[in-house]
Amino acid sequence: MPTVKQENPAPLGIKFELAYGVGSVGTAIFVIAPQILLLYFMTEALGIPPAAAGLALLFPKLVEFFTDPLIGRWSDKIQSRWGRRRPFMAVGSVFFLIGFVALFTPPDFSHWHNSLAWVLILYTLTTTAYTFFEVPYITMLSEVTDDAQVRTRVSGWRSVFLSVGFMLAGGLAPWIVQSGGADKAAFATMGLLVGLMSFAAMATTVLGTGSGRVIQRSMQSSGQLLLPLRVPAFAWLWLGFIIQMISVSVNSALLTYYNKYWLGNNDLTISKIFLGVMTLTVLTTVLWTKLARGIGKYRGFYIATVFYALGMALFWFAKDSTLGFWLAVTVLGIANAGQQLFCFAIVPDVIAAERERSGFAEEGAFTGIWVMGQKLGLALGAGIAGLGLHLFGFIESLAGTFTEQSDSAMFAIVLFVSVVPGIICLLSLYPIYKSRQSFNS
Repeated sequence: MPTVKQENPAPLGIKFELAYGVGSVGTAIFVIAPQILLLYFMTEALGIPPAAAGLALLFPKLVEFFTDPLIGRWSDKIQSRWGRRRPFMAVGSVFFLIGFVALFTPPDFSHWHNSLAWVLILYTLTTTAYTFFEVPYITMLSEVTDDAQVRTRVSGWRSVFLSVGFMLAGGLAPWIVQSGGADKAAFATMGLLVGLMSFAAMATTVLGTGSGRVIQRSMQSSGQLLLPLRVPAFAWLWLGFIIQMISVSVNSALLTYYNKYWLGNNDLTISKIFLGVMTLTVLTTVLWTKLARGIGKYRGFYIATVFYALGMALFWFAKDSTLGFWLAVTVLGIANAGQQLFCFAIVPDVIAAERERSGFAEEGAFTGIWVMGQKLGLALGAGIAGLGLHLFGFIESLAGTFTEQSDSAMFAIVLFVSVVPGIICLLSLYPIYKSRQSFNS
């Protein structure tokens, strides 16, 4: 068995930890802005039928099923004066900006088929650029420290900045679109402003993490692209993460429809949801961190998952009263802090344990597959949302106009924004439990 050569690096320091955390602002923008606005953009601004729009969001995943693990493996092998990870992150940040801005700035096509093709191509470019940044970014935490408590602390910073990104993407982006009339010009303005914010955060991390000393390890590789999925603790956790991303995506993709057709189409409603959720996430992250020390990360993850499912299901009552609205936001916000913290604190622990067991330093291979799972879950959720609207008879609009919907379509919007994602989220508990069993065996 190959040995892992390493040396103990100096403490990371607050400068590195903050610079590392800031990158999550950029990644949060990718996770949230397209999730709450892209399906809506396609059906309500470009006039694309919901079934075609939902299925189209799955296309980039066919490409990324191959590219994400390859990028992770590639970043394991490269050597440069900027290290193994930061060159990829730099390239990803630049192309992310280009792709994201162009995605929401299509030409005036005469037929929705052409608009659909534009979104397909640019969304594929944007998600691939995101992979170039995100895979090395997550991997970096596994190779700058072997201390699980330090990883939890840095994950806490990451969670806080991720929440800031969610506030910007979930609070500012919908407001720009809604206040601008939800037409193509409004989406183009949003794409430019939000894209620039994302790029600034990513670039800050690229430039600010150069001080982090990487633990020198053996560069030996197993050469097996999908080897991480043969590690039970990782494979089960990955499956649970995909299921959770599906639930998050179904909920977030329907929020804008929920606001338009049930909550009065107020410009600030979506912003209030994300600002409320993320404020509570920031305020309660430290409590979840303390809970992790007391009962363990996996047990904390169980609790957070149950409350997250409950928070989404409570959106059923948001249409009935202000109390119901804020109750859903409160539960979801508190649970979200735990979801973010435990998920991204457990992954480095699993990777480190497998590295110690096998002797192979293949962190990028693990995170490449992990990010592929994230994007697969988000795309599947958006596809389920679009298909659900289609099956219940939802009629697409054009240029922000209001179209009367059938009772079944209105019911579908409520169902898929609350109960459906809540049930899906609970399904992730079993694979998380199996991951814990494998990790402790």
